[in-house]
Amino acid sequence: MLTRLKINGFKNLVGVDVRFGPFTCIAGANGVGKSNLFDAIRFLSLTANFSLLEAALRVRDEAGHNNDVRGLFHKVGEQPVGEISFEAEMIVPQQAVDDLGQAGRPTVSFLQYSLTIRLRSNASNGANPNPLEIVREELVHIKKGDAHEHLLFKHDVRDWRDAVVTGRRGGIAFISTTEKEEGSRIIKLHQDAQDAKGGGRAFERAANTLPRTVLSSATAAESPTALCARREMQSWRLLQLEPTALRQPDEFTAPTHLESNGRHLAANLARLAIKEDPARIYSQISNRLSELIGNVRSIRVDRDEKRELLTVMMTGRD
Repeated sequence: MLTRLKINGFKNLVGVDVRFGPFTCIAGANGVGKSNLFDAIRFLSLTANFSLLEAALRVRDEAGHNNDVRGLFHKVGEQPVGEISFEAEMIVPQQAVDDLGQAGRPTVSFLQYSLTIRLRSNASNGANPNPLEIVREELVHIKKGDAHEHLLFKHDVRDWRDAVVTGRRGGIAFISTTEKEEGSRIIKLHQDAQDAKGGGRAFERAANTLPRTVLSSATAAESPTALCARREMQSWRLLQLEPTALRQPDEFTAPTHLESNGRHLAANLARLAIKEDPARIYSQISNRLSELIGNVRSIRVDRDEKRELLTVMMTGRD
């Protein structure tokens, strides 16, 4: 859950600080930056899965295009200036699975992720295939005792905050950036420690050669906490639901997560039903169907893996 986001230098967003609750409404006049706020969230989410360049090219610029990464930077006149910085506070899932199928649990669940990027000096002439450079990347924990100062929306302390804000850690960051004397920067991914003192081995990467964030390559073996932060960021979605796409049926092997236009709703609902409580879900469906057409006692779905076939079976009241 994204609970707070600070943005500086992204399009027309300068010094922006937004706190999010379970439901947050963003309202304002045309051109003030509402869409840019969502683009910033999407870009940060994409950096957890793709290279910086690909993430930037997947987000539209001020003109509505996405073929020039310079369009994401705040401009003075016609020139992009400075850097783009993000600072996101989030509650991460209690478990995540990495790209190799290995599961990991976070040492702490309430985290702050910071990322600062800038254009390379030779980015304007197209000489560098990697025009974006990481200036700073950090992942640190927010102390459980300080959580009430960060989570400003109304919630039950005992039943909710204590359940989702878990774990303890010392002063060592999960990801940190170190500046060398010669001006170069090293980004370190610190292994999760087995106790509250922090520590663990650190994996070092030279910032100026990185095509992507260190977080985007986190695994359960190196840092399960960073992995959970990565999965949380990847889950941030911008949905612009389109009725025709929502009504489309799905094949047996269709993806089970919604696309941005609402496609694969059927497969997504089926996944949720199987994951949660099929009997309860199908009971709700049969009750609703009975209100519409009557004479419905129960509904079930027979799943044939070999034939890749789903069959809806309805039992009438007779």
